[in-house]
Amino acid sequence: MKKYLLSIIALCCSMAVGAQQTDQISAVLQVEGQTPQVFYGASALKSAIEAAPDKGGVITLSSGQFNPVTINKCVRIYGSGFQAIDSLDVYQTNISGDCTINIPEEIASPHDIVIEGVYFNTDLLIKSAVDGLTLIKSSVGNYSTSSPATRCGITQSYIRGDVKAHQMFIQNSWLGARIYPLNDESSIVIDHSILRAGGYFYSSNDRFTCRNSILWSPYRLSNQTYNFCLSPSNAAFNVNAGCSDNWYNVGESNVFKDANSADYSTTRTFELKSPDTYIGSDGTQVGVHGGAFPWNKVPSTPVVKNLNATVSGTNLGVTYQAEVRNQ
Repeated sequence: MKKYLLSIIALCCSMAVGAQQTDQISAVLQVEGQTPQVFYGASALKSAIEAAPDKGGVITLSSGQFNPVTINKCVRIYGSGFQAIDSLDVYQTNISGDCTINIPEEIASPHDIVIEGVYFNTDLLIKSAVDGLTLIKSSVGNYSTSSPATRCGITQSYIRGDVKAHQMFIQNSWLGARIYPLNDESSIVIDHSILRAGGYFYSSNDRFTCRNSILWSPYRLSNQTYNFCLSPSNAAFNVNAGCSDNWYNVGESNVFKDANSADYSTTRTFELKSPDTYIGSDGTQVGVHGGAFPWNKVPSTPVVKNLNATVSGTNLGVTYQAEVRNQ
């Protein structure tokens, strides 16, 4: 929590309340040992990235819509959420177009870029050989890699389109379309997720390993491996080499409590009807509510309450309460 407090204090001093809803779009850049800088308006994220050092910058975003950016620094970006949840003081941070990650070769690895709590209107494009990139509690159209990016991960996120990756671990996420590797040396592992792709998993290029997940597609090829996965269809997983301990032909009405489909909506919980029956390789239920990071859309940025600011001469006094929300 400490890493966010200076950013929140800076937002308080500028009359913007942490990661909560605000009329003033803002981005706060925090660098260890330096006074936080606050930027305003739709271009605030771009300005914060420009002002950040090559490594070590933490950027906290308010709710609101920001302009598309190119991330060319090793920064950590924390938004207020990819979906508004009024009852939990979660409001959407939105990037209005494609976001590109392109780290110059002179910035040495590891890069360890983090993006959390952001909704991308369109795509996230990785154009350089990034070493360390994590997308958490966010939503993108397509996640597209055009260079060998390593140590990449997607956690608790809503991916509306394709995922094209080199070295990728996806967990506790909803995946809407194709999953396919950048090249023959690529490795993609999916764990405790929902694969909604329908008929998309038919291409010989769609190579990945999937475990403890729910697959809503009757199509699968021999270059895909499934273990401890659940499918409503009657197409057996065990036609693929290396597949084992799967459940199929379960029926669409017997998987989730809240709908007879795997379609995404803002109100879906994706809770299983029989969580004690479908236990994965790690001893937890299959799907997004099992594993290390059970499905939760609330970002890690704390919420600020009881904010008070007083001015005495040249001194500004700020008191507030910062609460970490249930994640």
